[in-house]
Amino acid sequence: MAANLQPSLERLAQNIVLLKDAACRRMTKQLLTAGVNPTEVMEVCQQALVEIGKKYESGEYFIAGLIMAGDIMKQIIDMVLPLVEKPEKPPTRGRVLIGTVAGDIHDLGKNMAGAMLTTYGYEVKDLGVDVKPEVFLEEAKTFRPHIVGLSSLMTSGHSFLIQTVQLLRQRLPASDRPVIFISGAMIVENVRKRSGADYVVNNVAETVFLCERLMVSSSKNGLNSNLKDDAGPPIARAKAPPLDPAGDPQKASPPRRPPNPPASG
Repeated sequence: MAANLQPSLERLAQNIVLLKDAACRRMTKQLLTAGVNPTEVMEVCQQALVEIGKKYESGEYFIAGLIMAGDIMKQIIDMVLPLVEKPEKPPTRGRVLIGTVAGDIHDLGKNMAGAMLTTYGYEVKDLGVDVKPEVFLEEAKTFRPHIVGLSSLMTSGHSFLIQTVQLLRQRLPASDRPVIFISGAMIVENVRKRSGADYVVNNVAETVFLCERLMVSSSKNGLNSNLKDDAGPPIARAKAPPLDPAGDPQKASPPRRPPNPPASG
């Protein structure tokens, strides 16, 4: 990326935080036309999302602001994803099932994570918001995901999060049990332990890093081959290995960046 475009990326982030949808659409189009890698735009969105979350936590933004931010993010994602160059046969890196648990309608982080995972070659099925545990179970039976991501921003959704994890653990055959991660601003290690989930992730980057490490590990250990796709590796089903010896996602090897979009013209 040309150095002179960095200020434009920073202004895009500022406008996202300020919820200026028209300016965000215009600037995103200008940046993509100028040849900025789509993933750089997504990274800027993630930075803005963190700031929006802080404003919500401090009481500066309310639910209406989160809804507006979600609309802006969706518009940007819709502009970015078609420009990501894909091979004729998309790679099968793994299947990921995501959704916001019952009792919660927040979806900004979930939508961003789903978009980024799709960009990196994962087959993602997004169940939306306010998803009951039974719906997660039925979809897991048919979609047979390697990884399940459960989102809950509000503490009121924690009981449903725990119910969902436990239902998946109890009702899915051992050979079909996916690795489960949970995420949300109020998610802490204690919630993970109570639910029985494998991991907690705190942002979109950690989500991608985690999925990459899990799939790389699965291609080496060769466990649960019954869930193996013709074009993709199986994934370990038991307690997944830590991201690194210290368990710090930030130290995990970053995922490969998708190629630049094809030149326009």
